[in-house]
Amino acid sequence: MKHFTLKLTALAMVATFAGSAAATADEIRYGLWAKEGEAQYEGAVEFKRVVEEGSDHTVTIFPANQLGTPREMIAQLALGTTQVMASGDPGIKEIEYLALPYLMKDMANYEAVIGSDVGAAWNDKLINERQIRLLGFMPRNPRQISANKPINAMADLEGLKLRAPERDYYVKSLAALGANPTPMAFKEVYTALQTGVVDGQENPIETIYAQKFYEVQKGVAMVDYIVKPAYVMVGESFWSGLSDDDKALLQEANDASTTRVLELLPEQQKQYIADMEAAGVAITYPDKAEWVEATQAVRDELGTEVWGEADYKTIAEMGQKDM
Repeated sequence: MKHFTLKLTALAMVATFAGSAAATADEIRYGLWAKEGEAQYEGAVEFKRVVEEGSDHTVTIFPANQLGTPREMIAQLALGTTQVMASGDPGIKEIEYLALPYLMKDMANYEAVIGSDVGAAWNDKLINERQIRLLGFMPRNPRQISANKPINAMADLEGLKLRAPERDYYVKSLAALGANPTPMAFKEVYTALQTGVVDGQENPIETIYAQKFYEVQKGVAMVDYIVKPAYVMVGESFWSGLSDDDKALLQEANDASTTRVLELLPEQQKQYIADMEAAGVAITYPDKAEWVEATQAVRDELGTEVWGEADYKTIAEMGQKDM
């Protein structure tokens, strides 16, 4: 049997977060946003299975952000009180801004960029500046837009107050599409939709379904305006204490997790759409050409700002290749 050697600092061993005690020396704590039943949660379960079958260690899964916000969990990784997390926030802008609207076609394009020399430099920065490293991806379906009315074309967004995550690329993208973006914390979204504080929001189908946003919306437009996976990250202090065999096991576990999520997502999305239609929600499929064109300036502005003109051009070309 393989064994992990966990080398936690004295600070990490006594630290506590979000009302949870620090991990014991034989426990791997895995935090993520997804709820039980979602494909990504099942991916974490697969990670747990592979690790526990290949070692004497246990993996404890903390779904639904039980360990705190993404930034709080990133801090926990750096300290060593949490060992693994999955989040849409990878800790540095250079990686996160791959989620610019219509920049990446698919997960394979993400993998190509992260696997390039440019991506390797980003991971080095993540290690050096945040004391965490990217282990891999947790796939998600593309982000769609829901509203209190059916959306058949981009013009239907004109003037709608749409909740936006508190990041400039979401805000600028929705503004470019004609909406009135309203930044808001995720936990406030359902009530804001229910009470009319906002008219709509954007998220992957699995999130719209799991959070029951469709109960207080009349339409969901399948526009795939942002393709954005979650990132699976490990604390560098934890990682550096592992043998090569231990590291290979974690990588194997994450690869198995990714495969499991990719198996579940298509069928889950089909079922979620059917359930939402049965509940009276209009699922529409607008022509995306005008959406792509309308957001070009956002890609150009933020892509150049974050990566520089040369790297942005390289990334944009890789993002649209057929893989």
